[in-house]
Amino acid sequence: MKLKPITTIAILSLVVASLLVAGCTTSTTNNTNQTTSTATTSTAVTHDAFLESYLAAWKNDRSSNSSLNITAWEVTWINNTSVQLQWVNKSISLNQTRSQDMTITKFPTTQDATNYLNAMNTTAYKLASTVYTPGAYLNATGHAPQVYKKYAWYEGNESNISTYRFHEITQMDNFIWVATTKIVG
Repeated sequence: MKLKPITTIAILSLVVASLLVAGCTTSTTNNTNQTTSTATTSTAVTHDAFLESYLAAWKNDRSSNSSLNITAWEVTWINNTSVQLQWVNKSISLNQTRSQDMTITKFPTTQDATNYLNAMNTTAYKLASTVYTPGAYLNATGHAPQVYKKYAWYEGNESNISTYRFHEITQMDNFIWVATTKIVG
């Protein structure tokens, strides 16, 4: 199904993430009967408490979305302020299964996050939004971010799921997401 770009941005914004989780899932069970895996790599490093609460709020936000069925959720800590999140969801309204792979990094300050974003190669990306839609960040912090920028890049053809990827870089104050979404079934 071919969607208009603005619709695609809105839908995929809800389900950001990256690379691939192997395989295609066809589960249509509800969230209470699904298989969900959570893996956390633990070392002597103390995880950032706010990043942990943000991840919990984000998972809760996605799990409470009745149009999504989360079938996998795996968090791997890179260091105490960065995680790799891989998750798979079935979009009930679009009848598509998507895998998302994302890296979320919390910087010490908003300016540090902005400097990092400005140093990234965003040549292929276009600014998609500067308006925050209430969600996990608001739930975790109690306020909307003061700085919000979302950049998006569509790779391949949406009607050919084997080549289509949606890439996103998002800044919310001192957080940076780098995400890729792939339709897998």
